[in-house]
Formats: sequence, C-alpha cells, structure tokens
Amino acid sequence: MRIIYLLAFIVSVVSASQVSGQTQVDTFSLPTTDGETVALSTDPTVKCDVICFLGTECPLAKIYASRLQRMSDEYAERGVRFIGINSNVQDSMEELSEYGLTHGLSFPLAKDFDRRVALQFGATRTPEVFVVDRMGVIRYQGRIDDQFQVGVSRKKASTNDLRDAIEQLVTNQPIKTPRTTAVGCLISLPRESNNKNPHNVTFCNQVVRVLQQHCIECHRDGEIGPFVLDQYDEVVGWADMCLEVMDNGRMPPWHANPNHGSFLNARQMSDADKLTFQRWVEVGMPYGNASDLPEPKQYVSGWRLSAEPDAIFPISNQPFSVPADGTVEYQYFVIDPGFKEERWVRAAQVIPGNAAVVHHCIAFTRPPDSGDFRDISLLSAYVPGQIRGELPSGYAQRIAPGSKIVFQMHYTPTGKTEQDLTRLGLVFADRETVTHEVYALAAINHQFEIPPNAAEYPVKGNVNWFPKDGSLLAVTPHMHLRGKSFQFNVRKDDQTETLLDVPAYDFNWQHNYELTSPMPLESVDQLKFTAVFDNSNENPNNPDPNEYVSWGDQTWQEMALAFITVAQPMAKRKTIANDGQVYTDERSRRSLQEAEDYKKRRKRLREQWIQQAESFADRYMKRFDRNGDDFITEQELPDSVRMFGFWDMDHDGDDRISREEIQSEAYDRAQTKNLSLKNDSVN
Repeated sequence: MRIIYLLAFIVSVVSASQVSGQTQVDTFSLPTTDGETVALSTDPTVKCDVICFLGTECPLAKIYASRLQRMSDEYAERGVRFIGINSNVQDSMEELSEYGLTHGLSFPLAKDFDRRVALQFGATRTPEVFVVDRMGVIRYQGRIDDQFQVGVSRKKASTNDLRDAIEQLVTNQPIKTPRTTAVGCLISLPRESNNKNPHNVTFCNQVVRVLQQHCIECHRDGEIGPFVLDQYDEVVGWADMCLEVMDNGRMPPWHANPNHGSFLNARQMSDADKLTFQRWVEVGMPYGNASDLPEPKQYVSGWRLSAEPDAIFPISNQPFSVPADGTVEYQYFVIDPGFKEERWVRAAQVIPGNAAVVHHCIAFTRPPDSGDFRDISLLSAYVPGQIRGELPSGYAQRIAPGSKIVFQMHYTPTGKTEQDLTRLGLVFADRETVTHEVYALAAINHQFEIPPNAAEYPVKGNVNWFPKDGSLLAVTPHMHLRGKSFQFNVRKDDQTETLLDVPAYDFNWQHNYELTSPMPLESVDQLKFTAVFDNSNENPNNPDPNEYVSWGDQTWQEMALAFITVAQPMAKRKTIANDGQVYTDERSRRSLQEAEDYKKRRKRLREQWIQQAESFADRYMKRFDRNGDDFITEQELPDSVRMFGFWDMDHDGDDRISREEIQSEAYDRAQTKNLSLKNDSVN
C-alpha cells in the first residue's frame, strides 16, 4: 500500500511528456557547489547530458563516484557532459561539496533542494543515472553497471549499462537497453499526508526508542553504518530506505529462523516496532514534543570488558590499506603471540581499527603442527551489532603453548582509500579459578563435489566427538558464495530437533549463534548439519555455474562446516605428566597411545597424499592442457579458475602451471583436508 501510494503521488507531479514513447524532461536550473548554476545543455557540440543522482553518505554513490569521473573524462571530447544532482533532504550543500572533493569530482554538483528535479526525472535511488539527448529526451535510465545488487557484490561488472548507452548514443546507434533497475539508497521524496495521526506516533515519543534499540549502535559517528540515525533530520532523509530494509529483513542483520532455537545475540526487530516506524512515515514523520525524548543511549568506545586487556595484539605491524572500490578478498593475518606456556582466556574482544571498512573480523587460535586439532578455538569476533566478549564466570578458553592467532578480515570499500589496524584484546584467568574449559569442535564434510548448474545440492556432516559431560554454547556455520541454506540438528533418542535453521545463508554475515541457555550434551546422540548449495545461474554470487565445485579455501571453491563451542567441567580433566599437556578424562585414556599411533600413521598418510596429488595432477592436466605441452596457461582455464586460482598454483611466477606445481598444491590441500583425520585419531 505504501509503495502504491508513493508511485501514485510521483505520477501526479511529474512534469514530462512522451515523445515517440520516450520521456522528455523540462530543463532546470540548480545551484552548484562552486556558486554557479547548472541546467541541461543548449550547446550544439554537446550530444547528451548524463544526469547522476548522488548521495553523500550512500555507500554505492561513494564507490561509483570515481567511475563516473573516469567516464566523464573519457567522453568529454565526444560531446558528453556529466552533472551530479543531490536530492537528499539530509545532505547540505557543504556536505555535497566535501563529497566532490573527497572523490575528486570535477563535473558540476548541484543541489535539488525541493526534490523537484528528482520527481521530474522519476529518480528514486542514489546512484541512478539518466542519459538525456539534445531534445531533452531520456534515452537511458537506471544503474551504472551490474556489479552490485541487493546483497550481492561481484568481483567486477558483467554488463556496463551506462557506458554502453553513451557509446551507442554518440555513435548514432539504437540504445539496446534503455531501462535498467537502479540499485542503491532510496531518495526520500515528498509525500502527501492527511495529517491524521491516530496512534500519536512521533519521533520523540516512539520512533527514537525503536532506533535506539535496533539501529543506532551501528548507525552513529565512527561506526560501520554508512549514515547516522541519532538525529531527526538525518532519520527523515533516510526513512524510506530504513523502511525498505526493515520490511525485507536486511536490517537489523540476522539470518536465523525464529521458529527454531533461542539465541542470546539475536538481532530481530519485532513486527510491532516495524509497524511503529511505518505509521510514523505514513503520517508525515512528525517530530513531536522534545520533552518526550528519552535520554541518549550511552555507548562505550574502546574495550568493553570488565578489566583492561592483559595482552593486545594488532593484526599486523602496519595498517592494511583498503582500496577505494572493488571487492576485497578475505584477508588472513597470522601472528605469533609468543606463548611458551598455556594461557587461559576468560574474556576477549576485537576492536576494528576503522569501523567504516571492517565488515567483520574473526580471531581464532591455531595450534602448533603437532598440536591437538581441538585446540583451534574461536577467541572473539566482530560483526556489526554483535560483540563476543566475556565468558560466564569460571569459564575460560585454553591456548596451547606455541599457538598462533589468526585473524580473518572482511573489508568493504567506502569509495576512498582507507587504512585499518584491527586489534584483539585478551583477559587471562588463573587456571585454579577455571571451572569449565571452553573450546571449539568442528563438524566438517570435505568429501563433496557440487555438479554444474545444481540449484539445490545438500551436503551433510556431523561432529565426530563431543564431551557427553559438557554443554553446547554456540554454533557458527560456514560456507562460501554458493551457500544457500544451513540447518544444524540434534538427535536424542531417535528424535531429531532443529537447533539452528538459516533458510537464506549470506556469506557476507558470519554469525556466531550463541544459545540463550547452554544445552547439556549428556543425552545427545548426534550433532549434525545439512548445508545446501546453489551452483545455478539463479545465484547472483556464483563465480561460475558451469564448474564442478569441491572443498577449498578460496571463495570460488566451497566449504561445508560448522564450528560448535562447547564447555566441559574442569573436574573431568587430568594432567598427563610425561608431556605436560592437559586432557579431558576421555581424551586422557587414549591420547598418549593414539599420539604414538598417529606418528606411525603419518608416513603412510603422506604416501597416500602423494598418490592423491599425482592422480589429481593427471586429471587436471588431461582436463585443461588443451595443446598437450604439459603446461597450463591462463587462456586454457575457465574464467573462475583463471580469475581466482591461477596465481595460487603458479608458484614460480612464469605465467604457466606445471604438473609439479599442481601436485604440490594438491598435496598441501590433501594435508588440509586430512586435519579431520587427525581429529578422528585423538577421539
């Protein structure tokens, strides 16, 4: 109803006529950031104007700014003129000027104060572009290219819609695609209102409380939210955008089905809160009485722990540089904390160095090569709106001597080059005060191959071992770009219960789902998962639907796993005197003997891995060595492998892959896969 009403209003005020089935717009005169005015060109040497609707805080408008400038420079001598227009009520002329300086824009930037030009053109989003010919006819309207869609970020565009339209127009060709759907932030356009407010909903008495509960933690100065929602004039400008993301469930970010499980860190907005915001927008967004305003919510900056960290570890010795645009692959930073003895951690927190670009960070421990696979432990994670901090009293995680700390970083560009130096803080506990050990177990299935164009391919896995005297604290599913859905189930007495259901898995949000109450494991027979993958053309994230997909670290490969966090009473542990390591009673009964058995198996496993690697290299060469010269070049590989995997296998950098390089890569991969065998060997 809201959308229909808005569209009807826009149609009623558009000042345009149809010329041979195309929209002709009237000229306009708008003030620019340099003190001049700008209008549609009357210069006979100008073949067309490109009108770009932009917002100073819209993430996509920031990312595309430099691309628009490059096209403006490229086509200037061919009679194409670019004009940027800002129709956002929340953006001042000063902010528009700063936007132009930040992104190096030399074409005019104008302010559409009353949004008349946006209504005339039918613009609804930023960035949205219009190519207008010398007769004032809109020849193209829509997106700049298709790199970004809702929830989708491709490595690069597959269609360059604006560039194609300009090229076709200046060369007197028909515009093949005159209309596409723009993607970006909604422009808050004028709306009619009957001024009736039967529910007496205002910003001061209701709406600000909804925003405080669900939004402002991220949407305030210095946080990852691209705009602030703690000021009335800003909220008015972003209200339509907020309503859209609330309605479709994109914000607040949370992906668990509410019908299964109860989670401590759930970020779900109630239907009642959504309705409150919707009613406020529909009655014209009244401010209300300032006396109704609640106290501003106080947010703690820096460490949010009960004590200052005993140790702080940055991701690197120097900041990581995040590029202005494009897709940044996951970055992994491995540091050596120098722990010569075991450490017990009762609290941990990740603080992003630059919250504007850190989408999420996961910090975990990696044991020495000879260590126990179960010494891998999630220490902390930063996901916007969620902070994993302190464990319950008496609970702590053990870091084995010689362990490394690994940071998985996901960065999102902002339209300008940024720097980040994220840090991890740890608060230690004395072993004598620890009542429960907290550690991570993995449910993994790496023996799968997703066929080409499979729209729904299930992969099942289970936790091989878990402490019957322990309890389950959290579940963290993990898949890559083809991940479609995920379900984690518990089997008790032949009855299966769904503990976590993620019907629409999103690789961009790596949630750790923390149970509201720890679940005892004594009566649990099995912990298992089902991961469903979409390798079809319908998956816009899919790197290549025509590829067979198997396990691998790269995003164009796949993973099917879940980390589960468990806690076990320390009373069930005892020290093994001859190696100084600490084991649970179940592990201690078998660990020493099985450690010896594993050493004996190591040689046999290596021989198996070598055979597997040789067999893989033979198949790979047969499949891709088209000219039979016993080398593979980039041109002989499919796009997905050429774009993402070629340089990983080209170890010597000679622009071709040899059989030996393929064998080496396959051997390393076999070792990684067989970590689960090592896990089995100590169970």
